[in-house]
Amino acid sequence: IETYHKLKKEYGQTPSFYADVADYFFKKGNKEQAILVISNLAELGLDDPQLLRMLGYKLSSYGAKKEAVQVFRKVAELREEEPQSFRDLGLALADDAQYNEAVKTLYKVVTGMWSSRFGDVQLVTMNDINSLIARHKGINTSYIDKRLLKKEPVDVRVVLSWDTDNCDMDLWVTDPKGEKCYCQNTITYLGGKISDDVTEGYGPEEFMIKKAMKGQYKVQVNYYGSNSQKQLMPVSLRITFYTHFGTPQQKQQETTIRLNEEKDVIEVGAFQITNNK
Repeated sequence: IETYHKLKKEYGQTPSFYADVADYFFKKGNKEQAILVISNLAELGLDDPQLLRMLGYKLSSYGAKKEAVQVFRKVAELREEEPQSFRDLGLALADDAQYNEAVKTLYKVVTGMWSSRFGDVQLVTMNDINSLIARHKGINTSYIDKRLLKKEPVDVRVVLSWDTDNCDMDLWVTDPKGEKCYCQNTITYLGGKISDDVTEGYGPEEFMIKKAMKGQYKVQVNYYGSNSQKQLMPVSLRITFYTHFGTPQQKQQETTIRLNEEKDVIEVGAFQITNNK
């Protein structure tokens, strides 16, 4: 911690410094210190939605659920013209077991009029809503268009989103047969499918497969480039893997990755499907 205070004098204006130090404490099992360190991001840019998103993603991954909700509320105030603000907030509320407010917030994404550059955000978010309704009893759905309410469990779902506007990221998922599902091959032989390619906004892009074959699924992100004016700070990616999505057995795992420069392909990782129960 002493070293941290020394380094802070030198790198205190660099957002990624706090992210790295917080991750270090978190990996060492010191969650409180990690949350304290990452909270410095708020002081660096209280009105900077990108910094706040990065802070929110980190707080979520450290299990600081109430703090994450507060941060995403602030982002939604600052960026109410962007559907992602409400998706992030809705997912944070769900994480904090505030299911009714979560669904209400997510439904704003579904019914809002957004710029076309935001891609399939409404479809992806409706999937989030349907999963919450399938897994938690007693959520009020009276205001939701009945045609949108579906039970559609899938074995595997991967969602990619990022915190910087005007970036072109592509989600690639390679199945156990070696077939890659991506924007040029949107439906695979095994039944994997991917949502519309988002070339400007923040994502999300989503891969789903209803009946997953056993074996390894490899996840990569292709960073095509960025027209973002703000290249002061790196782009953070948030990748969420779900298994048994939309069922009471749903499990999810989340990874946040920071990109410092444009690389072509980033290996996010792989996960194993062992059975179809």
